[in-house]
Amino acid sequence: MKTSYIIGLVVVAIIVIAGAYYYTTTLSPQPQQFKVAAIYISPLEEPWNQALHQSLLKAKNELGIVYNYSENVGDSTVAMVMTQYVSAGFKMIFPHSWSYHPVTNATAAQYRSVFFAQGSGMNMNYGNNTVLYDYHIQEAAYVAGAIAAKITNTSKIGIVTAFPGVGDVDNLLNGFIAGAKSVNPNVTIVISYIYDWYAPSKAKEAAAGLIESGVDVIYSERYGVFEACKDSNGKIIAYAFGNIVDQNNASDAVIGSVVWDTYPMVKELIQRAQNGTFIPGDYIASMSKGTSKFVWNPVNAAKFPEAKAYSDTLVQKIINGSVVVPLNFGPPSP
Repeated sequence: MKTSYIIGLVVVAIIVIAGAYYYTTTLSPQPQQFKVAAIYISPLEEPWNQALHQSLLKAKNELGIVYNYSENVGDSTVAMVMTQYVSAGFKMIFPHSWSYHPVTNATAAQYRSVFFAQGSGMNMNYGNNTVLYDYHIQEAAYVAGAIAAKITNTSKIGIVTAFPGVGDVDNLLNGFIAGAKSVNPNVTIVISYIYDWYAPSKAKEAAAGLIESGVDVIYSERYGVFEACKDSNGKIIAYAFGNIVDQNNASDAVIGSVVWDTYPMVKELIQRAQNGTFIPGDYIASMSKGTSKFVWNPVNAAKFPEAKAYSDTLVQKIINGSVVVPLNFGPPSP
């Protein structure tokens, strides 16, 4: 009788403990993952978008964030998309287009508990929750320009880009031109505008026109140039530079890439937002921070050893400050 009574007490105790454990594990508040969203104005495969997208995927794996994105979002609908993300509990939003900046200004002012990282723009109202970042990689573009002047056989270099009068793009073009002129002040540089942000067929056509005119090295500021750099037999008729992301695997006609590594920035912004040390204002990329890089295509590094050695020395001079490549948002003067 006494034994049965003791067994009964044990069973009851087990049930109570199990119940308490169930209550604790299912009903106690659980830590929420930090939710980050990016909004892209064009297809995700555009290099400008890939530069951020790949870094946010890396942050998802390494920092444990939730990452969602929307692509092909026009200026007329971006405010609605931002608000939807805020309503869904997202704590940081990357509106990744110059044309979004007026909407980011207005939306960030409405939701001060949400952090906004605006990709390119002007006249920002930073408040306590907004940063402006951009691909200020004119240092890497300068290195590319110097290499172009070193390897050209015609002393005629080309640039394929989107629109005239876009300051952050002009900053890259000015860097490239300055780098080329530092090696050969008399080099000819021709700029071809395609009047589109992402139109590979237009970029290819523009590159073909440059090559026909005698250009033998092209800065592919817009994607699509590489397809024009070989003839119908696969022979290289012009070399090119990738832009924003590492495009060296695209073709052996790619000398190297002017790379914008956004991960150091993404990591810092997310961690500062999480720990309460977020600093509003401008985030400037640079070689010394590791966010601006020139990455050689190994195939062509071996083919042009003199240019490779020259560029390596130039990079070190930029990092240590003995060569300064300033921001220059004015119209390029080839």
